[in-house]
Amino acid sequence: MTIEAAQIQRVLSPELRDLLTLSVQQVLPSTNAYLLQQPMRDQQWSVVIAQQQTQGRGQRDHQFASPIGGLYLSLLMPVRDSAQFNTFQQTAAAGVALAETIQALLHYEVQLKWVNDVYDQQQKLAGILTEGYLDVTGRLSGVVVGVGLNFASTIETEHIGNLRALVVAQQVTINQFSAQYLNRLYTLLQLPALELTRRYQRWTPLVGRKLQTIAGQPVQDISVSALKPDGTLILSNQQIVRIGQRVRFAD
Repeated sequence: MTIEAAQIQRVLSPELRDLLTLSVQQVLPSTNAYLLQQPMRDQQWSVVIAQQQTQGRGQRDHQFASPIGGLYLSLLMPVRDSAQFNTFQQTAAAGVALAETIQALLHYEVQLKWVNDVYDQQQKLAGILTEGYLDVTGRLSGVVVGVGLNFASTIETEHIGNLRALVVAQQVTINQFSAQYLNRLYTLLQLPALELTRRYQRWTPLVGRKLQTIAGQPVQDISVSALKPDGTLILSNQQIVRIGQRVRFAD
């Protein structure tokens, strides 16, 4: 399953084709790390896709297995207002774009796990890693959004799944999927924050879910009351849970 830049670019929307510079690499340590070392192109998007990663990373520097057959794609985009920058919006857009592309092309519905994972029941299919890009002065000038999806890889365990059977059944290529994902991501990132947050909740119905633990401590009779556009959870006892805090849901 070969990734070809020309085939991806043909399916991109005209607006995105003009905005985006696309690079395909056979092997990289990490697509996010690669873009974090590249110069920022003025108001342009830079996208890199690798056939394989040797040092794939997830949240909290966890290793992300990245064998051949997966989709490892990172996007570098400029940040216009660093004071108002909110990584949740980019992470949410990437998650929704993956879920909607899987539904549209593979006719299958997945779930998003707050805040940065894609699941099929109890098996993880994809992870999202969003990182700030600093210019030479140390100022936040961009953001890198990376996704690692077990697209057609054979990796599968009790807790890790893949889309291989669906990909084969629907005869979807990784080039088609990559292009449609990027088209959807571009559209979602144009939405107001409240609308994108609502779209995100379509794939992860958080409101009303009961929590089992917060920061490793058991809790009782506490549920989610609201999800704010910055990714913060408001709980039924008025407690606030921010991105990065560990929670476990009861269901």
